[in-house]
Amino acid sequence: MIPDHPEEQYFQRISDITPDRQFRDYILTAMFAGVAAAAGYLLMSLPNIEAVTAILFSAGYTLGRKRGILAALVAALLYFGLNPQGGLFPPLLVAQIIGIAAAPVLGDILRRLNPQGGYRRLYLVFAAVTATIWFDLLTNLAFPLAAGFDPRGILITLSAGIPFSLIHITGNVVIFITLVPLFLNVLKKHPHTG
Repeated sequence: MIPDHPEEQYFQRISDITPDRQFRDYILTAMFAGVAAAAGYLLMSLPNIEAVTAILFSAGYTLGRKRGILAALVAALLYFGLNPQGGLFPPLLVAQIIGIAAAPVLGDILRRLNPQGGYRRLYLVFAAVTATIWFDLLTNLAFPLAAGFDPRGILITLSAGIPFSLIHITGNVVIFITLVPLFLNVLKKHPHTG
């Protein structure tokens, strides 16, 4: 016998296999972590240009602070910890993990504040600058502090990093105001992410 409304039967089967919210959030957390790490490796050849911060910002916006930070922790271990260009220096790895965790926190704040129009763009610029400065400050301090530099040596190290930080900040601002809104709109329209 053919059912009167076969689409109802189809949707019933789909809803039977749709994971519950908590399981879905774990899947999304792992996906954000994996995409962030993959984006890090993808752009590794471009000095001081990265999309990890923007993806983890989007994770915080989509999943909230706690799951966003979990995604950042996993992404940091996958990308910074296993990176052939300098991973596994414990003080630097800890600084990178703490530094990148600011991105999902700022994403969660955007979701909670929900500014519109120009205020939203202004917040994205603020978030890009804040997350990048925080990350660069911690990572630029990690080596001289671990090596026992005196205050003068620390200041010289931080000063030497300023041009690289400016490139990093500029790159993240561009990514945040151009790509992040597009990414968040896609996530917002998808019924399984909000």
